[in-house]
Amino acid sequence: MSKFFMYGSELQEIEQLMMLVPNFLPRRSGVIVVQRIRSEEGSTGLERDFEHITAYCNSNVSSGVTKKIAGGVISYEEIVCSCFERCESHHLNVRLGDLIRSHNGDLFLSPKHRSRFQTVCRIQNEAIENRSPAYLATLFLLTADDNLWCAAKDHIYLDSFDFKKMHLHGINTDGYAIYQMSKTIQLAKEYIKLNEISDKHLIGEQAFKGIINSILIAKYGAAMLQAKC
Repeated sequence: MSKFFMYGSELQEIEQLMMLVPNFLPRRSGVIVVQRIRSEEGSTGLERDFEHITAYCNSNVSSGVTKKIAGGVISYEEIVCSCFERCESHHLNVRLGDLIRSHNGDLFLSPKHRSRFQTVCRIQNEAIENRSPAYLATLFLLTADDNLWCAAKDHIYLDSFDFKKMHLHGINTDGYAIYQMSKTIQLAKEYIKLNEISDKHLIGEQAFKGIINSILIAKYGAAMLQAKC
């Protein structure tokens, strides 16, 4: 996503509205109300290397944690806290707390989301244990949103994704955020920033859930998809 130069200032909401993708549907219906959000005093640590999204996806994982996840002996809260233990962003930590409290035991956003993901895996006839964490996380995201899936389904291959051929007509801002996160994970280049993910006025709860769970999959791999937590 485009970089917001006015993030944390009184003009951040106006800039966000100006940076919406042309011809994309708004995430919510009705009149858009511009609100003033005062940032927390003090540094949020966004300038640190570990505050880049790719750092969370690619950081080293101990085999012990992965085994606990696969064995179902670690809770969703513990997994999230382990992944984001070095996070210094107040806004992200608040959203993570809300996500943990609302967790219903399912990583997928809906039964339709789960069905799409499983159908692709079945057609490809490749066990998820043999797939890279980045591939699984990207597929998880591209199957999450109805309109995004329509744009992506013909451009998903056994070992790659052709993002250039995915035409995002009619997609809303949440779907666009999910798309940008999928590119971030697969291409290891940040197309969406941590401060954008943290902003509840920019990204809705369902999209936030999908993005965070994709980071967990990118970090812990197939074990995360098999977890019972």
